[in-house]
Amino acid sequence: MSWKDLNRANMTVQAMMNILEREGYNPSLCLKGTGLSVEDLLNSETKIEDQVEVSIIEKALDILPEKAGYGLTVGQSLRITNFGIWGFAILTSPDVRSAFETMSRYSEMSIMLSKAGMEQKGDEVYFVLNMDHLPKKVHEFMFERYYIMIVNFLKEMLPDYPLSEFKICLPFSNYNYENQLKSLTGLCIYSRQKNYSIVANKALLDAPFPKTDPLAHSHFISECDGMLKSHKSLPDYAQRVREYIIRESIFSPKLEKVAESLCISDRTLKRRLQEERHSFSEVVLDTKMALAKELLDTACLPVKVVSARLGYSEPSSFMRAFKKWWGVSPAKVKEIGQSKECTLDNGY
Repeated sequence: MSWKDLNRANMTVQAMMNILEREGYNPSLCLKGTGLSVEDLLNSETKIEDQVEVSIIEKALDILPEKAGYGLTVGQSLRITNFGIWGFAILTSPDVRSAFETMSRYSEMSIMLSKAGMEQKGDEVYFVLNMDHLPKKVHEFMFERYYIMIVNFLKEMLPDYPLSEFKICLPFSNYNYENQLKSLTGLCIYSRQKNYSIVANKALLDAPFPKTDPLAHSHFISECDGMLKSHKSLPDYAQRVREYIIRESIFSPKLEKVAESLCISDRTLKRRLQEERHSFSEVVLDTKMALAKELLDTACLPVKVVSARLGYSEPSSFMRAFKKWWGVSPAKVKEIGQSKECTLDNGY
């Protein structure tokens, strides 16, 4: 049995079925179309694929009354120790920063089915969960499950830390849901934010864990790295740099600022990019040229506007860079875009 495959999915599905039963619904309703039966779930050898787990959660949420808390309930039954090598790599970390970097780097191979990350802004650190690839129906559930896992982990590792100082950010506004979540967590809820995130004081990152094992941590990280090489969908550091550029709309970013937002040193970011056979400047230019092509071809914006948006002081500099990168002039790409019946009036 793989360290990654079964515990999370089986425990989550069983917990969802228990919730359905307590709410007065037939638990087997959420198994329709999955090829699984209730009896299958009682067999520890039954394998539940990631997409099946998501489908079952989505079906269950369609059946249940709409309210906050289902993810919190399911997450209470989960512990980091349930998740094999990934969990042990986190538990043996020397401090919170290392633990969350490990959690972030290998997140898609573990419980979240999502992209976990850290962003530092001023005196605060944001523990972000990106679920763009998942159905919107399950986003609140997944984030609640992520939140309660973080809380339980920190309660175990730092029992004296004041978790009541946390804040929760949501990328939407729903008065009823926000009030319910506030009542369940006791935290301040901020709506209409950039993403789903848990916010803490950045000082938390440097809090040491009283018990750690450097040798074991090194071993588990090595094992995770080996699995990471065969897990192609996990976001790498080049992708994280791209996401920073797009999210912040800073098209000539400083490496130090990007590294700070990822809660790592600039030397670590350079090393991670080198391991992926990238350089920081290459990733920045690649991102700018991809955005430029999109703005010209799809949005049909004028070349001068695109040049200015991407931070070029002179359109001529942008045009030279674009042609060198794509082998064709930006005017030609824009012409192709206009031939696709762009409806905006955007002359060069």
